[in-house]
Amino acid sequence: MERLGHSDYQRLLDFIAGLQEPVAAGEFGKQLVRVTEELLPGAIVTFDQIEESSGHYAFDHNLPADTAGVGKMVARLMEVYRQNPIYNYIQNGGTGPVVDIADLMPRREFHRTDFYQDIHRPFEIRHQVQVILSRPGWISNLTINRDLAIPERAKTLLGLAARHIALAHRNMCRIDRIDRLVAAAGGEPLTPREGEVFRWLREGKRNAEIGVILGCSPRTVDKHVENILRKTGAETRTAAVRSDPGS
Repeated sequence: MERLGHSDYQRLLDFIAGLQEPVAAGEFGKQLVRVTEELLPGAIVTFDQIEESSGHYAFDHNLPADTAGVGKMVARLMEVYRQNPIYNYIQNGGTGPVVDIADLMPRREFHRTDFYQDIHRPFEIRHQVQVILSRPGWISNLTINRDLAIPERAKTLLGLAARHIALAHRNMCRIDRIDRLVAAAGGEPLTPREGEVFRWLREGKRNAEIGVILGCSPRTVDKHVENILRKTGAETRTAAVRSDPGS
């Protein structure tokens, strides 16, 4: 493991703090890309979420390209993403959490794929490390891309950050499930702050404890819990937590 300096740890702490900022489930990808770009300056950062049953492909990024160029690339990406060696790695049970694709396939062989020629080469991407995120029925990866070799220090930082990324991603998935159930019932989605409160409800925290964690009054937490119960159609906080199919 690469030895880290004070500035590395400071960026890591800032990254964790940024990752904890409340956002709606649909904004999580943008937030993750933004804080990762600050953690690893100079990297092209992408976050892919593929729902395999529907073919839905969500793609957040900091690519240096216009909207039309990115849209064309994403359309091609949907056709060839299975050629990325990380796909077979995941399908065969690989969990990472941090994986360098150079360890999965010889570089010369990878360069012969359409994935490399149509996706990596136009953006001069030659090296890629991915953080694999677990979500049943989905392929979800945070990807770090560079033209030069990715330093061991960056991989060490990613290894330390991976657990925090996984926790934030897991919480986003839970809120997304709740939002979908609420939407199906014709209700309103949870706000980012309600999502935070709901997260701590799942952990068995009382309102006063949640208030201390989030830096707000128990009365404010009471109001958030009231809104959560109304939106989920639950009569009690226990019923609200049980309404999450992932509980």
